[in-house]
Formats: sequence, structure tokens, C-alpha cells
Amino acid sequence: MSEPQRRQVRVRRSPKIAVFLLVGAVVGALAAVVAVNVTPADATIPQPQAIGFLILLLAPAGAVVAGAIALLIDRGAERRSKVVEAERSTRAVPVVVDETAEVAEPGEAEVDPRR
Repeated sequence: MSEPQRRQVRVRRSPKIAVFLLVGAVVGALAAVVAVNVTPADATIPQPQAIGFLILLLAPAGAVVAGAIALLIDRGAERRSKVVEAERSTRAVPVVVDETAEVAEPGEAEVDPRR
């Protein structure tokens, strides 16, 4: 076994950007529903259609804003990162041998009768 390798690595916490994007999209969709229900009704556009249009506009906008917030948090986490020394180690994987298994001699290959 070789000597373990030691090297310096940077450790930091970072936000899960996908979660921020999902939450931003949901907040945008909820804002669309609230906006349609708070404003006076329009006779030319049905309410479900107005909600759908606003969701198409506000959900991506909410995701973009939340993604920008996640990137700002990530940048702050990068500044607070620490350099530590790490050691790479390899773990030997045990090999299990089935001693009860029969080994065919060369030329004695079994033929599956189902084929």
C-alpha cells in the first residue's frame, strides 16, 4: 500500500441553487394568484386565463430573482471558506469467493436446456 497523499483543499458551504430556483418559481406563481384576486375583475379576460398568463410571467421572474440571491449567498460563502489539509486514503474492498461453486473444466461448458 502506498503512502497516503496529503494536500490542501478549500472547504466551504454553498447553497443548493436548484432549491432557490424552485422556491422562487413557486413564490412567483403565488404572487400571480394573489395579484389576480386582489385586482378588480376584467370582463374581457376570464380569471383562470389571467392567472395562467401571470404565472407564465412571474414564475420565471421569481426563479431569476431567487437564483441571483443564491449566487450572492454563494459568493459570500466563498469568502468565508477555509483551507484545510486533507488526506486521500484508499480502502481495500474484500473479495468474497464462493467455495461451494463448481468450476467447469475447460471444454465442459454447461448448456442451458432452455435455449
